[in-house]
Amino acid sequence: MPLIVAPADGFDSLVSLDDASAYMAAMGHAWGGTDVAKEIALRRGTQYLLSRYAVRPECINPVHKNVSAACCEAATRALSGALFADVSAQHVESVTVGPISRKMSAPGNGGQVRFAVIDALMRDMTTSGPDALKLVRA
Repeated sequence: MPLIVAPADGFDSLVSLDDASAYMAAMGHAWGGTDVAKEIALRRGTQYLLSRYAVRPECINPVHKNVSAACCEAATRALSGALFADVSAQHVESVTVGPISRKMSAPGNGGQVRFAVIDALMRDMTTSGPDALKLVRA
């Protein structure tokens, strides 16, 4: 199924395959694989950005260069692994085996992987920070 690129209605990617390939070449990212795999990665990158950040509408129509770059960065990471990490509900805080004890702290971000370059690219493209919750009055 071909990509539907923003700002078209029903879009599933913020970047076209050709634009993503040009970005990857310019930035030196490995962007191998089939076009189908690349399109899936772009869809996952778009899903990541739109679910993690409250992207301002004016940054999607037309797609701002930073949003496009962030989508490409997310897509390249989607090719090599998951963008979202499933986090176990329990965390071991201390372990004792015989005379040896070890104390550990819980991850500060709930175990979710953070991508500093994507956070930086999206800094001025959102209505709030990456961990903020958008509330709407009923």
